Amino acid sequence: MKQMVSCMQTSQLITDFAIHGEDFGVYYSETKRAIIYLINHESLDEILKTINHETLHYIFDLFDLVIDEEQEHKLIFKMQWAKEYL
Repeated sequence: MKQMVSCMQTSQLITDFAIHGEDFGVYYSETKRAIIYLINHESLDEILKTINHETLHYIFDLFDLVIDEEQEHKLIFKMQWAKEYL
């Protein structure tokens, strides 16, 4: 059973924070809900990157971006690390 720590709602995106989970986070397009699994992060910076990652999934969904999951994750990765590549 997942224990929710907190819930933050921004516009239509609902972000839940849970103690346990198998990944860093997950976004469900059907319900516009993201869950951030805190146990898998080692720092606040990692938590913020995961929140940004799941929020980008929401934004792509909001604008009906038609790309597959692998392309979406590659795009998010490049966006999050763009500063380091400059």
